[in-house]
Amino acid sequence: MYTIGTVMITNRQELENGLDGAEIWIGNSITISDPESNRCAVISHIPSGQAFYFPCNSVKGRYVTVFLPGSAKVLSLCEVEVYYGYPLPNVALKGEATQSSTLSVATASKAIDGRRNSFYSNGFCSHTAEDETNPWWRVDLQRSFTITAVKVTNRGDCCAERLDGAEIRIGNSLENNGNNNPRCASISHIKAGKTYTYRCDGGSMEGRFVNVFLPGQKKTLTLCEVEVYAAPAVEPLPNVALNKQTVQSSTWYGPVFGPSKGVDGCKNGNLHSGCCTHNDEDLGPWWRVDLLAVYKVSAVTIINRQEAFIPRILGAQILIGNSLDQNGNMNPSCGMITSLDGTPTYTFQCNEMEGRYIIVIIPGKRTYTTLCEVEVFASLSVPEAVTPLPTPPPPPTPPPPVSLQLGGRNVTVVGERLCWSDALMHCRRYYWDLLSLHSQQEQSELEQLLGLVPFSLTDHVWMGLRRSLRGDEWFWMSGQSMNFLNWPQDFVPDCYSSTCGGMTSTEHLLWQDQPCEESLNFICQSGADDGVQRVYFSSFQGSNKSIGKSMTLYKL
Repeated sequence: MYTIGTVMITNRQELENGLDGAEIWIGNSITISDPESNRCAVISHIPSGQAFYFPCNSVKGRYVTVFLPGSAKVLSLCEVEVYYGYPLPNVALKGEATQSSTLSVATASKAIDGRRNSFYSNGFCSHTAEDETNPWWRVDLQRSFTITAVKVTNRGDCCAERLDGAEIRIGNSLENNGNNNPRCASISHIKAGKTYTYRCDGGSMEGRFVNVFLPGQKKTLTLCEVEVYAAPAVEPLPNVALNKQTVQSSTWYGPVFGPSKGVDGCKNGNLHSGCCTHNDEDLGPWWRVDLLAVYKVSAVTIINRQEAFIPRILGAQILIGNSLDQNGNMNPSCGMITSLDGTPTYTFQCNEMEGRYIIVIIPGKRTYTTLCEVEVFASLSVPEAVTPLPTPPPPPTPPPPVSLQLGGRNVTVVGERLCWSDALMHCRRYYWDLLSLHSQQEQSELEQLLGLVPFSLTDHVWMGLRRSLRGDEWFWMSGQSMNFLNWPQDFVPDCYSSTCGGMTSTEHLLWQDQPCEESLNFICQSGADDGVQRVYFSSFQGSNKSIGKSMTLYKL
């Protein structure tokens, strides 16, 4: 039995909707009808060929079941990965809390005392002064964490509505008391005495400060508990073998297959791509990289030749140490390739073995050896003294945004220039969404706003316009209905157009499709959360730079 944190599922390339509606169940019985079994998630949609992960909130169980309800169904799974671990700690308990003001003895620290007692009169809740403008509460976690979830307990004896509209913000800045940090979530309403959980950016926001900020006038902020579940932020280890000095027992057919090909950063497994080493038929062939310093090695990854002679790598050992006795082949072993599993990549966990030299050797066997890349992930055993660099000049400050009220929403023109997907993420993090328009009156008022902008605008500005990948339908990313159009007369971009939409920033403000990677100014809206479901968006970086970003769209 394991404590399961996450299940990751990969869908088939050619079966786009085959997993829609599938359920993930975890428990100790082979039947999901067992009352002790727990449903981790319902899969609304996984795009073809993509892998999505589903947090399971540390559910305990022996069996993980993927169940597709309904008749005449086909269940096809390309990969199911189950990640286990222990529940993350509430790191707010060791933090230091402060707030904009304090009523009586209801200090900020009362919200991180570990008690969810929701009756203010019992003395376990924080409380700012009444009728304050923009009150806030903040916990300093003492270091940066990768934050999975924030839990907030509302006051239970009265006044539950006071918390409506509060924002949870997370980051490393204390500008504006930390209230300018990226927004994790907006609290629409928490019932009296209840605890709600908010997951931030899929459970991956990073920061030292967690704020609860209540914008507006004549506000009062009361918090009976704030819990922050997180893990220390960890930087990935670098590949310290890249472009370091190498040597091998012999070289077949000249320098084109020399030892440096094993650390050139090219991972193409085809020998004729020019990315692989190749030695002559030696007895006990070996290859070595000199890291030029002693490192604590966490892992070594070897990429084997892929198009032919794949089994030649069998029996290869990875040695790590500081000795060059017998060409380094007497150093301790991290691991050995004992079987082939159909993948060209083999990774060995070396548990911080220390050494300057990494050797790959096939002992006692006369054979050829081909290595298409060797990566060594490690940290210096004795960190080098860091010479402080002169402080670079600060980057130019983007023009300040310009805002107005539009149909009950606060609409902001942002001076920064971003591609469409980055503009969407910016609006969703700091405001609510990219702009949507619903009437000619709003269109006309927007013309007035653009006329007030004190900075130079790009010829087009991004809005929340998006076209279906496989059709002519355009829609708003905010999820609101498209009951107003302002395309050029007798023209709506069809399925051969770009999938991202904006408007001209000059005369008539006509809507037009634009290349999604274009860096443009953009318009955000806030305060429009009227119950509609925004369209979910995620992007995946392509392996070819010319491909750029592909994306996934569906209703939240």
